[in-house]
Amino acid sequence: MKYLVVMLLGFMSLAALSQVTCPPGAYHVSFPSVDPVWEFCVLRPSASSGPDGSGLEIRDAFYKGLRVFKRAHAPILNVQYDAGGCGCYRDWSDQERSFAMDGTPSPPGFYKTSFAAETVCDHAQDRSNPPGDCPWGGPHPCNTGVAVEEYPDHIRLTSQFQAGWYRYTMRWEFYVDGTILPTFGFGIYNNSCSSASHRHHNYWRLDFDIDDAGNDFVQEVEAGSPTVLPSETTRAWQGNTTSWEVMDATSGRGYRVTPGVQDLLLPVDGFSKLDFMASAYKASEISDSGGGCAINEGSLANGESIANTDVVLWYRAGVHDVVGEDIYYCKTGGPILEPIGDWEPCGPNPNNFVEYWQLDNLDYDANMNGVVDVADLAALVDQGCFD
Repeated sequence: MKYLVVMLLGFMSLAALSQVTCPPGAYHVSFPSVDPVWEFCVLRPSASSGPDGSGLEIRDAFYKGLRVFKRAHAPILNVQYDAGGCGCYRDWSDQERSFAMDGTPSPPGFYKTSFAAETVCDHAQDRSNPPGDCPWGGPHPCNTGVAVEEYPDHIRLTSQFQAGWYRYTMRWEFYVDGTILPTFGFGIYNNSCSSASHRHHNYWRLDFDIDDAGNDFVQEVEAGSPTVLPSETTRAWQGNTTSWEVMDATSGRGYRVTPGVQDLLLPVDGFSKLDFMASAYKASEISDSGGGCAINEGSLANGESIANTDVVLWYRAGVHDVVGEDIYYCKTGGPILEPIGDWEPCGPNPNNFVEYWQLDNLDYDANMNGVVDVADLAALVDQGCFD
């Protein structure tokens, strides 16, 4: 047995191998560059999935060697005007529009920009006048694709796409503590259809696969009290005390979804229909089907069991543009995603595994079978736990 342990220790260098293989044209993130905790793929809007695209798309996201997402994107986007306006629209999210960023693209369309990327939303701060499109003056060039910005504690990804006169900004920020901040900005570059107030809604699709694709469950937390959701359902938040959690039933790891402050300003109505939805995973349900402008939630959530299985969470962010007040002002929305449970699979000091194995220290029971054995060492190696 000890001989086998020594042999496995001799192959620890295999732990440095990537767990992610990105599709052609995607950007591979490994952040930070030294001792990375995040690894995932990024697809630009023009390559995103769904019948109308889905904006800036994340694939195969791992945090500290453990799977978080299979896919995270925004495939449903719509707008509804007040009476006398321009009706309603189901918008698309795959027509890229240039914004301010620089750098040499690698792969094509991905720029490690030397300054903070600027979109229409960043310039739409005048409540009375539209900002126009890039360029906005100054030395910064205009490019289409995705801006990549690396900071000491997080990586930020930005893209902009258009649907008619609208300019939508999509950002993802991944922090070293595991926090994820997806943000959607609803902007307009000119004065088209600006004579009537209207409401924008974006629906994120978050295909969480905590640890693996199965054995997850969803619970709603109201004022600190959790209630497991046994079947597919739509929900509305009750105020700033509501959140939702997706958990792995075996490891106890998961993520909490908390509504953003801006999202609480526009309650659900008959058009937007929901703030949150939990559904069972189906490969064919990348978006809804059979609807018009509004989301057809019944095509995604119809009462199937979501107990200890592969689940998908949907989250809505909406904004209200009011004529005479802030019709041209870009508003943003998005949830806060925070890890919960034990995301330290390596134990206090994996390099002393043999010593702790001999002591049967359950901090190193990586496969959670009640004993510390060679299978745990193999798991630690696979998760990249060794220096």
